[in-house]
Amino acid sequence: MSAAQIPAFHLRSRDGTAEESIVLAGIWRRAWISANRNAAFTEPISHWLKRVQTEFVPPAEVVLAERDGQVLAFMVLLERREYVAQLFVEPHLRNQGLGQALLDEACVRIPTGWRLHVATTNTAAQRFYERYGLVRGTVDRHPTSGRERIAYHWSPSRPPWRLG
Repeated sequence: MSAAQIPAFHLRSRDGTAEESIVLAGIWRRAWISANRNAAFTEPISHWLKRVQTEFVPPAEVVLAERDGQVLAFMVLLERREYVAQLFVEPHLRNQGLGQALLDEACVRIPTGWRLHVATTNTAAQRFYERYGLVRGTVDRHPTSGRERIAYHWSPSRPPWRLG
């Protein structure tokens, strides 16, 4: 299906309903599994749901990409910290402009610039962020998980690339 044939999607803020939390946890878990195919263990859905319920609350702002009432992707912004805390797209829906639209929204909401981190093992996400125009930064370890990660930064002096 070409990009012209894909039905439009729109962005909206999270409602915070229990059903929506389950949907977000599912997307997050499936995307994590897709990016970590060699992982020896994957946490059960209850782990992801608990994280959604505790981390996706104010001051975090959650932006959803949806089509026909179905959530396809999401992003968690911490605007005051100029940080994109999470960005996940349903694995089977990648390369349809969802991630790009969410990052475009981050540029609108945090026009002074923002940053994010990505696991060093997630090379697909690294390629996506670099194609978008983010600048690769330092490598460190996540303070909780200890996993190695790479910092990326977007600055208004570097307009985002059009991926399409």
